[in-house]
Amino acid sequence: MQTDTIQRQYDEVIAQHYDLDPQNVTGDSLDKAVEQLQSTENLKLAESALRILDVGCGTGMFCERLRNEAGMSIDPYGLDLSQAMVDIAGERISDMKLAVDDAANLDDHFQDVSFNIICTHFMTGFVPIDVLAPKIHNKLDEGGYWSFVGGTMGGFPNLQKKADLKILKMIFGGKSIDTPSLVSNPQDEADVVQKLQSHGFEVCQSETFQPEVNFANFDEFMDFAYRGGWLTPFVEKLGLHKLNRTSQAILNKLAFPIKDHHSIVLALARKQNQ
Repeated sequence: MQTDTIQRQYDEVIAQHYDLDPQNVTGDSLDKAVEQLQSTENLKLAESALRILDVGCGTGMFCERLRNEAGMSIDPYGLDLSQAMVDIAGERISDMKLAVDDAANLDDHFQDVSFNIICTHFMTGFVPIDVLAPKIHNKLDEGGYWSFVGGTMGGFPNLQKKADLKILKMIFGGKSIDTPSLVSNPQDEADVVQKLQSHGFEVCQSETFQPEVNFANFDEFMDFAYRGGWLTPFVEKLGLHKLNRTSQAILNKLAFPIKDHHSIVLALARKQNQ
């Protein structure tokens, strides 16, 4: 997907709703990532503030959790494609050094700083692991940690089935979704681990998290999938954000309620010494 499309979606649609976190998938995932860092002995022994770079920092939720809930002493930096998201992060964490850009251009920012921890949370749907990994490796201190959280191609299987129902395609113009053309998510946990290892990282912890999501109706789905940012590219591809009330009522009868789950890999990887 083109960068300007993603930027528009976050600036105009997602930023103002992101912190509402319907279904608590973002918050629960970030809590697990915090727990992975908290359980790491090397980080517990740090004698000074940990320099942390959050790539795709969004509204600053993760650094806020590290500082306020986990009690970690951090020197926070952040990069995000969306100016609207960065503005919220700056209000939330006043000492966070922030830049607005595509994560693929990470090398152009914070050039005189190396980091103890770099985070990429829900980034690899837009920028593949193989693109991010060398850039993160270069910016980490020796023995530094990469906190990875990302969805996989196995997410939302029931929604994928609904989208392929012939009757729905007939009603809504026969549109279908080519998932790899819209997101670059890894296949599964094994795929993530293999990619991290191939780029010079030791995987210290990894798990697959499958939080449930439940949508009683079309409005609940749109709060999560479109305004919440989880499936915004798919919603726009299908034109669901432009449906009139009659079409929404048809969808409510044919497709809802829906019970589903995401598939999210959380990994903590350490840069191997040269």
